[in-house]
Amino acid sequence: FFGGLSGSIQSTCRRCDRVIFKGSTEPMMIYHQDETPISSLQSPPQNHDHLLEITTYDEGTEMHYRGLIQDAKNKLQASSTELAQREVYDALFNSYLDKDWARCKIYCHIWIQHFPGDALVNGLAEQMYRINNFVCPDDWQGYYKMTGK
Repeated sequence: FFGGLSGSIQSTCRRCDRVIFKGSTEPMMIYHQDETPISSLQSPPQNHDHLLEITTYDEGTEMHYRGLIQDAKNKLQASSTELAQREVYDALFNSYLDKDWARCKIYCHIWIQHFPGDALVNGLAEQMYRINNFVCPDDWQGYYKMTGK
């Protein structure tokens, strides 16, 4: 479906998960279309403080990922362009798919600070926290198997 959309519509979509639907054998990417610019996602949810708390990283992590953190912050602060924002979001989502949930946690924290009303990242952060406190399960293959309809 996504591949059949026009380029201008595709540019308003973000990947939000990868799943195998019941009865299928191949993982499928799930997309969300942003009807408003990402920068407008400023209304924090009721659990905003909780989201910031669960995505907070320690000083050792900050030192290890110093360049990544600064680059992401610079892209989000210095540039209000949708392209720079999507670069950071894509890095966040790729970290999730690629089993680097520690890196994804950092990106989530930075993202939630800048776009507190983004339900996609808020939900992803909650999910990774609930699963194993941002430690990727050993059997993670970059997708979930859906067992129900």
